[in-house]
Amino acid sequence: MTRIAYQGAPGAYSELAARTLYPRARPVPCDDFAAVVRAVTSGATELGILPVTNSIIGNVTEARAVLAASAELTVVNQLTLPVRHCLLALPGAGPETLRWVESHPAALAQCAQWIASQGLSPRVVADTAGAARAIATDRDYTRAAIAGIEAAAVYGLEVIAEGIADAADNRTDFVVVAAAARAAA
Repeated sequence: MTRIAYQGAPGAYSELAARTLYPRARPVPCDDFAAVVRAVTSGATELGILPVTNSIIGNVTEARAVLAASAELTVVNQLTLPVRHCLLALPGAGPETLRWVESHPAALAQCAQWIASQGLSPRVVADTAGAARAIATDRDYTRAAIAGIEAAAVYGLEVIAEGIADAADNRTDFVVVAAAARAAA
């Protein structure tokens, strides 16, 4: 079975993109974009998927940087994925309890106007689904996550608000990479 590395925890948008393109592959979560590249170049996975551009914030700089630094990779596929950010919190939490919103810096940037309009303070964390996982684990009713509806299902969180990006047509371009030597074979 093909393995595909992605950045984030289960329920991340990158995992959704991987499952969309390769429904029979086994997604492998990685802590950061560099770990995705290492997984592919080391042979731990056959493929990796990385977000490279978003319709609201432009280039995903960190992902592009790790791709540019690795001549050992080649792009083998791509996908544009509509991104529908949701505000997720513990069941029972609501506007009266929430003070903080946590997510990947790109997701926070895509929802900056909405966050400000709600009077919430943003906190940067490693990934969208990781924020959801941390809130579910910590049981803190003052914190919410910006992530996809898939993360709500994975971590038992409630969707407080949907479609909170600053532009309704929010979408992210992903590239799938393989080791250049294996892709040429």
